[in-house]
Amino acid sequence: MRRSPSAILVYLIYLLAIAMTTALLVFWVLVVQRFNADINQLLSRLGVEWNHFHWFVQSTGAGLFFLVIVALTYLLAVTLSERRYSRKREELLSNVTHDLKSPVAAIQLHAQTLEQAGVTPAEQRECVRFIVQEAGRISGLVDNLLESSRLAGGEGRGLERVHLGDFFREYQKGVRGRFDLRRVDLNFEIRTRAVVMATSETLQRVMDNLIDNAVRFTAGTKGGEILCRVTDGLEWAEIVVADNGIGVPQREIGRIFDRFYRLGQSTRGTGLGLAIVRGLVQEMRGKIRAVSGDGRPGTRFEIQLPQAPSDQAGGSPGP
Repeated sequence: MRRSPSAILVYLIYLLAIAMTTALLVFWVLVVQRFNADINQLLSRLGVEWNHFHWFVQSTGAGLFFLVIVALTYLLAVTLSERRYSRKREELLSNVTHDLKSPVAAIQLHAQTLEQAGVTPAEQRECVRFIVQEAGRISGLVDNLLESSRLAGGEGRGLERVHLGDFFREYQKGVRGRFDLRRVDLNFEIRTRAVVMATSETLQRVMDNLIDNAVRFTAGTKGGEILCRVTDGLEWAEIVVADNGIGVPQREIGRIFDRFYRLGQSTRGTGLGLAIVRGLVQEMRGKIRAVSGDGRPGTRFEIQLPQAPSDQAGGSPGP
């Protein structure tokens, strides 16, 4: 990876500090050795008989040297970490600007089309549908930014009892209006009676981000498919979102939930979606993992949410 000039300068300052500290330690040892006899004579005059005092002095110097090295290394790590975070924030601002300009331009274009004379009713409906869809993209982007800020600030959210079957049947009705699914086949399998501690807003945000991620990496695939499956275990309800898109390289699978991380650093998006998903799943006391390259195409996200106690869970059955 190519280092920026400022990062190289930080490394050079660190190496210079190490070199100066090492030189100081060597000087300390030489001085102690040079005046060893004088030190012992001074101790004798003070009534202290300690022939190994110089070893104590040298050990003290070595200890201080070690502490200085640790402190310098810590400062280097903090400095580089802050620089990386600052660079990520700059990339986020650039990505947000790009992601906002695209739907705004599309909305403006279709609004201008509606102003023209001779537009057929079918064209009007298509323009309105597109404007609503792009406005939804903007709203989703803003919501993700606010949600990411809330999670980073450690602000909690109250949970309530949610019947997964009822939630997903309602979610299934409205999801197609929020995404461009003309090149992707989206299917649901809802087989659950589970009740979990969550909120409908949280579950919708989790599913929207996972489906948006799947659409982006599947839309260019011939015969693109996305499957959302909800099933029950003994103590957990499992939500799976699987696609047959390009998948995630194994070297990157462990980083896709990191804040600001974008696969390949070249794909559209802010790098917040999957980080938000992980944060929200953890808020619901659940677990999430991503699986890719296990003999099948695409990526599969598996979420496990703990079920409410069985004496309280009487949710309506799924179809």
